[in-house]
Amino acid sequence: MKYLTLLVCLWCTTFSFSQDNLKTINEVTENSEEAPFQVIENVPIYPGCDENMGNPALKKCMSSKLATLVNKNFNTKLAQSLHLSPGKHRISVQFKVDTKGNVVDVRARAPHPTLEKEAIRVTQLIPQLDKPGYQKGKPVIVPYGFPISFTVEGAPNSSTAEKITKVDSYPVYRSCSENLDLQGTKSCTTEKIVDFIKLGFNYELADKLFPQDKSTQFLVEFTIDEKGKTKNITAKAHKKEIAAEAIKLLKRLPKMKKPGYLNGKPVAVPFRILMTIYF
Repeated sequence: MKYLTLLVCLWCTTFSFSQDNLKTINEVTENSEEAPFQVIENVPIYPGCDENMGNPALKKCMSSKLATLVNKNFNTKLAQSLHLSPGKHRISVQFKVDTKGNVVDVRARAPHPTLEKEAIRVTQLIPQLDKPGYQKGKPVIVPYGFPISFTVEGAPNSSTAEKITKVDSYPVYRSCSENLDLQGTKSCTTEKIVDFIKLGFNYELADKLFPQDKSTQFLVEFTIDEKGKTKNITAKAHKKEIAAEAIKLLKRLPKMKKPGYLNGKPVAVPFRILMTIYF
């Protein structure tokens, strides 16, 4: 079975629109009914954003709020039934903020109609904005677009899945409580490992390797052995330097507070984590 990992790129990409929606600055006049988000004098104000922050900060605030909404509501289990090919996929979403702050004319393009419907459904959950966009002192319609990128990975091999399902207790990261249940321990340990990698990652290297991008993904696989140490580390990335950086950091991962256990005995537990870093 395949699974879908969601990455909403709102906070790290330039907003994209179809060519027929784009206008130059010179075309934005007093009589314009629409103004592009990139050049509008006063951007729409998303609920919870402070209108006194100024356009650049308001754009970032809106991006962050939208990313939270989409990440919270998008059904990431859809790919399990869509039979999508493994690899990167992209959903392009477009909508307009009308002169009353309502989200209208929602459209989406995706590799499957079901994903288009889901993207539209989630986008329609955006609440009415506190204020519409203003140009020349008048409310105008503002076209807005964002991509939702996701990766479909093949399921872990059967031996890995079998080991995971047979573990009675998961390895415990040193700052995680030992009193959590199996799923709670798994979530805490995985989250702490991700934080450890993000904290030590060489972001300047990533920025140099991907000058046109603001994020990159990589897959790490390793084992926490019977002594709580990290072994058998591998990584896959778009650039070998990124994979090497991830492996280097995992080699520095501190020893677990407790290893995984099965039938009262410590056992090796495999990990497989798909990560995204922003730079």
